[in-house]
Amino acid sequence: MAKQTNEKPFSGKIEAQITIMAMYDDLIYVTIYDKNAGARFVEMELTREQFINAVMNRLAMTEVKKTRVCNLDKVGKKIEYKPFTFEIPERGSAEAARKAVLAVCPLGYIPDMDFASQDTFSEKDGKFYAKTIIRRWRGD
Repeated sequence: MAKQTNEKPFSGKIEAQITIMAMYDDLIYVTIYDKNAGARFVEMELTREQFINAVMNRLAMTEVKKTRVCNLDKVGKKIEYKPFTFEIPERGSAEAARKAVLAVCPLGYIPDMDFASQDTFSEKDGKFYAKTIIRRWRGD
């Protein structure tokens, strides 16, 4: 079921980037990326013949083998990152950090859930802490 929201769909210009990769399996992969949002939103898989027809033969409305759209809620927004340190109940536990960050992460932010870097965990005054990066997308 689609998520209901009061936000209007984005309609405007973005700073886009495109990647086109030809693979040895005779497939061409096309990815379209919103630079400011830090998010890809179109992924396409074409056969070599489909790609040649679309690009070289200028054949409009060429069929595509596979297409996936994602992150449409982020398109046209600007990504914001910041470090986030929080208390955890036990020393150096990635699992405890994953549970704790979900409970204390500021509203509107999404935390990175990878707690494997060398300086992720710390201890101060008998309390244990973990740090990660949190991000959100702003529409202003």
